[in-house]
Amino acid sequence: MNRILLIFALAIFAIAQAYAEETSTIAPPLDAAQVFEWWDDGIITPAEADEIFSRLEEENYDEACLLAEVYAQEPCANFNKTTEKKPRKKRKSKTAESAQSAKTTPPPSIIPHGHFTWKGQYDSDGHLKKHREELQVQFYYFRLRLGSQELLSYRRDSYEAHFGQISTLEFHSHLPLDTLWGATVLYPVGKFRLGAHLDTSKAFHAGLDFHPNRTNQISALFWKFPNATAIALQAHTTLGQISSWYQFGQDLPLIKIQLQNQGDRISWKTTAYIHGDSIPQGLNLSKIIAENRLWASQTINVQWPEVYSTVFSIKARVLSPIASDSVNARFKATLTSGPDRFRPSLSATCIEASENCDRTEWNGSIESTWESFTLKASAKVRREDSRTKTPKIELGAGYHSNNALAKLTIAFPQTNPAKSISVQNEIKLNSDWLGCDLVFAFKKTRTKTFSPSYAHLQASLKF
Repeated sequence: MNRILLIFALAIFAIAQAYAEETSTIAPPLDAAQVFEWWDDGIITPAEADEIFSRLEEENYDEACLLAEVYAQEPCANFNKTTEKKPRKKRKSKTAESAQSAKTTPPPSIIPHGHFTWKGQYDSDGHLKKHREELQVQFYYFRLRLGSQELLSYRRDSYEAHFGQISTLEFHSHLPLDTLWGATVLYPVGKFRLGAHLDTSKAFHAGLDFHPNRTNQISALFWKFPNATAIALQAHTTLGQISSWYQFGQDLPLIKIQLQNQGDRISWKTTAYIHGDSIPQGLNLSKIIAENRLWASQTINVQWPEVYSTVFSIKARVLSPIASDSVNARFKATLTSGPDRFRPSLSATCIEASENCDRTEWNGSIESTWESFTLKASAKVRREDSRTKTPKIELGAGYHSNNALAKLTIAFPQTNPAKSISVQNEIKLNSDWLGCDLVFAFKKTRTKTFSPSYAHLQASLKF
C-alpha cells in the first residue's frame, strides 16, 4: 500500500513538472496538510481538526483560519504562495495609465470553463472515510456549482443573484450561517445595496449595506424564521470586523470580533466570540465555540526588520465554558530571528494557566531556505507533572515553485527510531489542466510495521 502511494505521488509530481506552465492561482491560506500536521503533533484535538476541515469544505477560509489560529496558536499562511510572473513591460506614462484605467473591463468569456474536483480522506485502515465531488462551471457572468453545494450564481459589478443552496459566502455574512435552499438578490443603489432572501422553509431575510467609501461598510439585516425573529449588525473598517446577532427573546446577543493592526514595529490581532447560554437559530457555529460563552484569542507581535528580521510574539487564548464557571487559558511566546539561510526559532507554551503552567511545551527549530528548497529541523519537549517526556524530533525538506510543491517530514516521537517513527509526505501541483494535492503519512511502532496513518487526496481537472 505504501509503495503504491509513493510511486503514484512521484509519478504525478513528475507529470506536473513536465506540463505545468507559469499561471497565477489563488490558493487558500490554509490546507489539509497543515491541519493534519497539527493533529499528528498533538497540537490540536481530532474534534478541533474536524471543525477546521468542515470550514475548508465550505470554502469559508476566513472562519477556518480563525479556528486554526486559536486552536493551534499558529499563523494561518500557506506554505506555497503562488505568484504571477509577467513579462517585463516598458513603463507607461501617467497619461497612458489614466487612459488605460478609464477603459471598461471587457466582459468575461461566454465559453464555459471551470473544473471538476474530487476529494477524499482515508483512515488508518486504508478505508475511504469520506469523499465528495464538485463541478464548477463559469460562463459569462454566471457560475454553476454542483456537488457539495447546488448553486447557480450571477455576479456583475455589484449586482448579485443566487439560486439554490445559499451559504455564508453568498450572504456576505461575517457570522457563519446555516445553508438554506432558496433565492437571494443583492441590488446596489448608489452607496447602498439592498438584499433579500426567501427560503423554501419559509425563512425570510432582508438586508441593507452602506458603503461610505471603499474601506468601510455597515450592514443591517433582518431575519424571520418560522419559529424565531432576529436582527444582525456588522461593521467593517480598516481595523477589521465586528458583528452582532440578536434573536428576540434571548437574554444576550451573539458577538463576533476580529480586529487587527499592522505597524512597523508592533502588530496585534484580537479574535473573540461572545454569547449567552443558548445559540440563536440560523447560525452554524462550530461545536467548541457554541460550548463556550467566551472564545477569544490575542496576538501581539514585535518585530525588528533591521536585525535579521527578528520577530517576538505573544499569543493567548481564553475559553469560558457554559457548563462551568471556570476559565481555561493558554499562553505561547515565540522568538524567531536570523537570515533565510539560517533562521532559528524558539517557542514556549503554557498549556493550561489554571494549573500554574505545570504542563509546558518547548519547541525549537532551524529553517534554511535556498531559493526553491527548504530544510527544517525541530525538537519538541513536553513537561507534565514535574516530569519531562521524551523529546520529539522532526526533520523535513521541501521544494516549492510557482506551480509545484513537495515536502517530506520524518518524525521520531520517542527519539529512538526503533520505538516509533512517522513519515509524512505532501505533494502539490498546479497547471493549466490539472491540480493535485496529495497528503499521506505512515507510522511504525515497536509492535507494528509501517502502516498508513491517514491520507488526503484532491484532484482537479480544469477545462
